[in-house]
Amino acid sequence: MIRIFVFVSCFLLTRFSGFGQERWTLQRCIQFAQENNLEIQNSKINNGVKLVDLKIAKNEKLPEVSGFSSLYSKFGQGQDVFGNTRRNDNLNGEFGIDINATLYNHGKLKKDIKRTTLLVGVSEEEIRVLKRNIAIKVIEYYLAIQLNKEIARAVDTAVFYANLQYEKAVKTTNAGTTALTVQYEAKANLARENQQLKKAEQDVQRAKLNMVQLIQLLDYKNFDIVEDQKGYEPSSHLGFSLEDAIEQSASNHPELKKLKLLRRTTEIENEIAKADRYPAVRGSALIGSLYFNSLVSTGDRRFFPQIKDNFAQQVAITLSIPIFNKGRVRNTLAKNQHYIQQNDIQVKQQYLVIKQDVEKLYFDYWAYLDQYEAAQDMFESAEMALSFTSKSYEAGKSSIYDLNSSRGNLLKAESEMLQAKYNCLFVSKMIKFFIEETL
Repeated sequence: MIRIFVFVSCFLLTRFSGFGQERWTLQRCIQFAQENNLEIQNSKINNGVKLVDLKIAKNEKLPEVSGFSSLYSKFGQGQDVFGNTRRNDNLNGEFGIDINATLYNHGKLKKDIKRTTLLVGVSEEEIRVLKRNIAIKVIEYYLAIQLNKEIARAVDTAVFYANLQYEKAVKTTNAGTTALTVQYEAKANLARENQQLKKAEQDVQRAKLNMVQLIQLLDYKNFDIVEDQKGYEPSSHLGFSLEDAIEQSASNHPELKKLKLLRRTTEIENEIAKADRYPAVRGSALIGSLYFNSLVSTGDRRFFPQIKDNFAQQVAITLSIPIFNKGRVRNTLAKNQHYIQQNDIQVKQQYLVIKQDVEKLYFDYWAYLDQYEAAQDMFESAEMALSFTSKSYEAGKSSIYDLNSSRGNLLKAESEMLQAKYNCLFVSKMIKFFIEETL
């Protein structure tokens, strides 16, 4: 018996070890998927745009400096105040530097910086939402691969024993101790088990393909995962009460954080709109010079002496007082009030979704735990039944049909137990992920 066990272990290890395949951990799969997802990449570009907008908003505090230069000429004739007609051809030029700055606008610049900073935060939370959704799908697909590989190992064991049974049936039939029907039934059972194995192996490859497509890896044939060697045993203790889990999940959920930032952004936009009701003060300074040359008279001074003598400076303060702006401020505030009401409803909706998700996860966990415990009992009973049926068959008291049926019941019980076990594992990971936002 020990030799058979060692042989089976080596056979399964060789068959499912995936020599030459690159093994991926769950964390690596999540990281790779988040880095290569096109939607996340697009959101990161959008976040870069928001950061540039923030830089622009901060630079609005700085003065504007511009140089100006103009050179123009007039040709023709005109009358002076005495009625004399004369030519007034001339050449004019202006050169200088103009400086403008906002001195006061009721804190509008600061509020715009705050608003743009909040929009950067909104963009970052949108990226977190996308990464979160990708991580959940990766966890689901990763565990699906593990489950299908365990089922495939169980089916492979069944194939191994079906093959031993067939070889034994051939020998006993040739020796004349059993009927030919026993040999053919053993052969048919081996064919059925091989068919089940093919299907199980295809399920493993299909699960790998799903993962590869999700994380956008080019080749799934050389892809494999690192299986948890410690194993997993469902527990009747989750560590958090349902109420604590709901509140903790809501406090960490990026969608709720995003909505709160959007509400605050709308409130800041209201403050910016109200600033338009107050006077604004701008300061300006100008440094420059003039040049004039009469093209019809002689004796005009040269260019550089004129530029030097006409050099002048100007300082000005402009006060702008709003009187009537077509109701723009009032309408903006009214519109933003509707946005705030919408936001409040969205927050309630999102909180309700989170609450329902967590409640469903807790319900599913206890339901799957009950299924797992029942499946364990069924597996142990099926295992014991197979043991008795095998001994009875060896003693000639049971038929090969009874033996095959008993072995089929064991495989079915093991598959159901594994399914319930991995359902518990997936739900427990989701609960932890919802509460802590980490694996």
